[in-house]
Amino acid sequence: MPDNINDIVIVGAGNMAWHLCREFTKAGIKISKIINRSAGPAKELSEITEGQFITDFNTPNKDTKVIILAINDSYLEEVLSKINISDNIIMHTSGSIGMNILSGRSTRFGVFYPFQTLTKYVETDFSELPILTEASDNETHRLIDVLASKISSTVHRIDSEQRRKLHLAGVFANNFTNHLMTCTFDYLEKNKIDKNLIMPLIRETFRKLEQISPNDAQTGPARRNNKAIIQSHLEMLNDDPELKNLYKAISDSIIAYYFS
Repeated sequence: MPDNINDIVIVGAGNMAWHLCREFTKAGIKISKIINRSAGPAKELSEITEGQFITDFNTPNKDTKVIILAINDSYLEEVLSKINISDNIIMHTSGSIGMNILSGRSTRFGVFYPFQTLTKYVETDFSELPILTEASDNETHRLIDVLASKISSTVHRIDSEQRRKLHLAGVFANNFTNHLMTCTFDYLEKNKIDKNLIMPLIRETFRKLEQISPNDAQTGPARRNNKAIIQSHLEMLNDDPELKNLYKAISDSIIAYYFS
């Protein structure tokens, strides 16, 4: 088996696929095919990679070393039932699905999971982005690590159970936090308040986490268990019961953490 992986098939054309196509291409790694059920997004990525775009999942892939399934978790089993795997190394990019879903589909398989929120057309610095890897055997794992090191200096071996737990932590840290920002911006817009007034507070909130732990950084009425202010805020949200319930649930959680 060669020391490097220099020819890849990417399955999918969404957020993950867009970033991997760009990063691998910048690193000089050939992406020979983009396979996706819709031709339009696949064609767009093929223009980045100068590879073929194909809508037939059952197309032969004997000429390539690696197939990377950069697809939505909910489609993984369906695509695996259709994809043509010869003697390729096959990898998925999911944080929440175990590696063994690939067992039996190829003798060599693994996971290539960039641990970051990725959005199509939004530039992301991959140079120190953690890429978490797992593989069916030592040699395949070595090759996956070499591939990961072409686009990031931060490569970690982590098993499926650890990866699932890290993914869950990421949902709290990113997805839930982002939803709170959505609620914040909607509330400001509803009340005709310039969102730029809150941006320094948001930046400081995350900057502080690089210096002290979040439990030490916690401030606010719930941290002080100031019931009068909390009640005042809840009354202000009487016309928005969903946001009121969210405020109460998080406040109750903070109070329980510090005062129970």
